[in-house]
Amino acid sequence: MRNKRIYAFVIANHAASRVWRLSIPNRLLVLTGFLAVIGLAVAGAAGYHYGRMLLKVVDYDRILAENDDFRAENHSYRIKTAQLGEKVGFLEDLSHKLTQLAGIGKDGLGGIGGYSNNSFSRPRPGPSGELQSIVSYGQRVDKLEAQMQQAKYQLSEMAMIEAARPTIPPVNGYVTQGMGRRYDPFNPDLKEYHYGLDISAPYGTRVIAPADGTVIFAGPREGYGTMVIIDHRFGLTSRYGHLYKLNVRPGQHVSRYDVIGFVGNSGRSTGPHLHFEIWRNERAVNPIDYIYPEAREARNKTKIALSGR
Repeated sequence: MRNKRIYAFVIANHAASRVWRLSIPNRLLVLTGFLAVIGLAVAGAAGYHYGRMLLKVVDYDRILAENDDFRAENHSYRIKTAQLGEKVGFLEDLSHKLTQLAGIGKDGLGGIGGYSNNSFSRPRPGPSGELQSIVSYGQRVDKLEAQMQQAKYQLSEMAMIEAARPTIPPVNGYVTQGMGRRYDPFNPDLKEYHYGLDISAPYGTRVIAPADGTVIFAGPREGYGTMVIIDHRFGLTSRYGHLYKLNVRPGQHVSRYDVIGFVGNSGRSTGPHLHFEIWRNERAVNPIDYIYPEAREARNKTKIALSGR
């Protein structure tokens, strides 16, 4: 039933044969409907904003995760930069030592100077950040490795040259005759030029190679008797005369301290001894300057003292 001001609602329960009647004024019904519409609008707006908030929370969590990744990556870059800086410092120090050892001057590879450990105690960023710093360090490492390779080649060549220098006496004994003009031991009235050292030693004493080289002659030769000639490369050769027995053959490579023969009295000799010569670029040089450098230094000091008088 309806009138101008009141709505009546009848609720019946057929099973229980009961009837309920509910009367609602028109204004209250309108107000209730209005409030319901407002509630639905508010609930919809709240749901919409809550959904947006959930999306923002998810996006915020993603940004936090990406920020953590960036921080970890930045930390990794810093560690790599520090490690690379330490490697550069080590290579610079090693390159400096190698170039000094190789005798390369300031106009050569390594220059002069060094580095400080403090310079690499923490990463030094490049002009535009860590990536440029790593690239810069990488370029320096490449340059230093090239310098070290050349220094290594230089040192290897120096080692070969040093191994080819006859710097030790070929036999244990004492020098009985030096290089220079002397009286002929078989004719005291004549003078001759002696091209090497005579080192007295017991018959059969071992004669060793004073440096690495290749035997280019082993056999009898007039005046020298049984002799050996070794080519040490770089323009150096050495000769060993008056041997009684050979221990090498032509074409054989010998190393320093290898036994090449034994002291004898063959050839033009007055007694058991070794005649030892060193030739440089087809000219005889004084073996004293190679096997007894202290004697050379003493001779040079004597020359300086005499020239200063």
